[in-house]
Amino acid sequence: MAAGGDSVAEFQQTLSAMIVQVLNNQVRKTCFDKCFGNKFADKLGKSEQVCLAKCMDRMYEAHSIVMKASAEMAQNLQLDAGK
Repeated sequence: MAAGGDSVAEFQQTLSAMIVQVLNNQVRKTCFDKCFGNKFADKLGKSEQVCLAKCMDRMYEAHSIVMKASAEMAQNLQLDAGK
């Protein structure tokens, strides 16, 4: 029985790592497109730094909200299934 639990935990860990990787790639693409467009300077200016920081903060905050809502939905579904 423990082996099954281990494989589920391993699957969840792998899935979490994949989600983080996808999020990082999406944040990078979205924020770089928003803050730089097609132009890249040798150095980040103050406005680009601020833009990237704010954009990344918003993306990670949105991800956190979605993950929390998803976890709550999954928990509610489990509770409903148990009735």
